[in-house]
Amino acid sequence: MLTKPPGIEDIFPDRIGRRDLIVDAAREMFRLYNFREIVIPVMEFTEVFVRGLGDETDIVSKEMFTFEDRGGRSLALRPEGTASVVRAYVENGEYNRLATCKFFYIGPMFRAERPQKGRLRQFNQFGAEVFGSGDPYHDYEAMALMDEIAKKSGMEDYRLLLNSIGCPACRVNFVKELTRYYAGRKDLLCRDCATRLERNPLRLLDCKQDSCQPLKKDAPRITSFLCAACAAHHAAVKGYLADGGIAFTEDHLLVRGLDYYTRTTFEFVTARLGGQNAFAAGGRYDNLVEQFGGRPTPAVGFAAGIERMELLLEEKPSLSPGIDLFIAHTGGDTLARAVAVCGLLRGNGLSADLDPASKGFKAQFKKADREGASLVLVVGENELAAGTYTVKDLKSGEQEAVPAGSIIEYCTSKLKR
Repeated sequence: MLTKPPGIEDIFPDRIGRRDLIVDAAREMFRLYNFREIVIPVMEFTEVFVRGLGDETDIVSKEMFTFEDRGGRSLALRPEGTASVVRAYVENGEYNRLATCKFFYIGPMFRAERPQKGRLRQFNQFGAEVFGSGDPYHDYEAMALMDEIAKKSGMEDYRLLLNSIGCPACRVNFVKELTRYYAGRKDLLCRDCATRLERNPLRLLDCKQDSCQPLKKDAPRITSFLCAACAAHHAAVKGYLADGGIAFTEDHLLVRGLDYYTRTTFEFVTARLGGQNAFAAGGRYDNLVEQFGGRPTPAVGFAAGIERMELLLEEKPSLSPGIDLFIAHTGGDTLARAVAVCGLLRGNGLSADLDPASKGFKAQFKKADREGASLVLVVGENELAAGTYTVKDLKSGEQEAVPAGSIIEYCTSKLKR
C-alpha cells in the first residue's frame, strides 16, 4: 500500500467545514480592511529565502526543501509567504510605484522539520502585507485584523504578545550587551545557541530548548535600548491597541525567528497548542524591500497557520454544511423524475443528490442522513401519479405533499426557515 510522506496530511470532508470557516472569515475581514489578494509561486529560487530570511535562521539552515532544476539552479518550496510577496512587489513595478499596497495570500507552505502537533511539513497559511507606510497605525491594523479573524472564526482564550526589537541603529548596543550577558553563560547554552552567540545573538532569545529558558529571565531587554524614534513608534502602537480595546501583553523576549523584522513584533498565542503555542505572528520589516533591490519601503505584515487554528476549533460542533435535499425514489419512471427534479433544484441554487441504484426508502433515508441533508424529497409511484412530491424535514420529522410546479418555491422557503 502506498502511503503519504511524514508530516503531510490528507484533508477529508469532515475537516473542510472548519477550514472553510477560517478561510471565509479571513477573506471577509481582508475585504473589509481593503486588502487585495495576490497569488505567489509555490517554488522560488532559493536565494529569495536566503536573502529574505537570513542564512542563519533555522528555516534556511535546517528546514527548507531545496532541489536543483535541470539547469542546475537551486529552487526551494516556499517555507513562508512574506519573502515571496516582497520579491513579487519589487519585480512588478506597477505596484511598487503606488503610495501604499495592501495584499493578502492564502496557500500551502513547506518546511522539512520534525512533525508534531501543530507542526507539519506541508501546512497552510493566510497572511497580509502592507507596503509603503511606516506609520504605527498599520502595525495596529495588522494586529486588529488578525484579532477580528480569530474572533470571527470562533476562537477563544488566546493572547496577543507584543514587543519592539528596534531598528538596526538602536540594536547595536543591545546586541553588544546581549552578547556580553550570554558569553558568561556559554557553557549552559544548547548546541544551536552556542552557534547563535557567535553568528546572530538576537536569535538566542528565540530559542525553544528547555535548557535555555532560565537564562532568558535576566537577559537585557531590547526596550531599554530603543532610540527615541523607535520608542515613540512602540508607544504609538500600544496607544492604538489600547484605544481599540485590544488586550495585549508586552513580552521583551519576543524577537521572532526571522532576520527581516524591525521595530514591532507580535504573536497570537494559546496554551492549548503545547510547545507550538503561536497560531499567528508578524511584525514590521522596513528594510526588506531594499534588500530585494527595491527602493527603501517600510512594510508590516503577519501570517497565520490554518491547521493550528483548526486544532483550536476541534471542540466546536461539526461545521460540515451537508446538502439541502436528498431525493429518494423507487427506480424506473420515478428515477427519471428524480433525475429531472435534481437538475431543476441544482439549477435554482439548491444542493441536491440521489442514489441511482434501486434501494428501499429506509436505505435511502439513511444515506440522506449521512450526507447531512436538510430535506428528503420522495418520488414514489403515488407521487408520480399525483404530480406531487413528498418533502420530509429530517430535523423536525414533518412531511408534506407539494405540487410539482411549486417544488422550488416550497423548498427554498422551507430551507430559509
